[in-house]
Amino acid sequence: MNAPFPHSDQLVQLTKAVSDPLRVEVLRLLRQDSYGVLELCKMTDVAQPGMSHHLRILSQAGIVETRKEGTSIFYRRTSTASAAEFSDLVQAMFNAIDRVPLSAATAQRKLEVHADRSHRSAQFFERCHAELQDNQELITDFSHYQGCVSDLLSHETLGERRLAVEIGSGESHLIEQLSQRFDQVFSVDNSEAMLNGTRALCERLGLTNIEFKLADFLTLPPEHPVDLLALNMVLHHVASPAAFFDSARRWLRHDGRLLLIDLCPHDQDWAREICGDQWLGFDPADLTSWANHAGLQTSQTAYLGLKNGFQIQIHLFQPLNIE
Repeated sequence: MNAPFPHSDQLVQLTKAVSDPLRVEVLRLLRQDSYGVLELCKMTDVAQPGMSHHLRILSQAGIVETRKEGTSIFYRRTSTASAAEFSDLVQAMFNAIDRVPLSAATAQRKLEVHADRSHRSAQFFERCHAELQDNQELITDFSHYQGCVSDLLSHETLGERRLAVEIGSGESHLIEQLSQRFDQVFSVDNSEAMLNGTRALCERLGLTNIEFKLADFLTLPPEHPVDLLALNMVLHHVASPAAFFDSARRWLRHDGRLLLIDLCPHDQDWAREICGDQWLGFDPADLTSWANHAGLQTSQTAYLGLKNGFQIQIHLFQPLNIE
């Protein structure tokens, strides 16, 4: 005999999952970002056993899922598309949850977690910059996709070509392309050693229209309207990829472009050890979602497969409602 209410158990489980203030706060934290258990413990000031219990309830209700980054596990909110019969209800609950801001204490601890991630990244580059170029070439080199980048940029209609900003330029020759296309280029990096490497490259190439700034882009207020903002194989080092898109939109002119180059998802955990990667590539759908949420839309996209099994994705985003 069929149960009189075939989906009632799932519905009850779902509503119970959001009946606890701490779990609602966790869902606010996971709005766009992914966090490990210990990071969630720090942000909410909850011991690990208790946090694991709450995450299990959210996972069983189907509104939180895990994202594996090599040997590390991160938690994220489930897309409403995967919530089956109750997707409309889940979206409505997420909308209501997101209208309530994080508590002041949680918001401050969230900033501290992001700062910790950024600090670890900067420390890695300060410590390992000498061998980083060789290590990164185990994955790819700009020469493998520079032609594609050049073609994509050539097909963009930019109102101005005054200023480009590249974040984390390192010793990639993308900055040479930008120097040839724009009147002025700013190179921004949170590692002095890496920024010095960019300076040395520009001197060797005779590039005279480059300025250098030591700063964490996520905390750097916009100084000038930017015609092109470029991020070449750097997003996988960024503490909060979603927050990067919000920052990028604030920097762009109304007709500017964001050039984003990174890896598609992979399972090569060694990249963490020798390249300092925080994230093992990105699902293109996540990049598009973060961009749309920040007020950006796709202009052009390209994918390139590499012989070693990695895949490069290249995106050009523009502000919404630009012709």
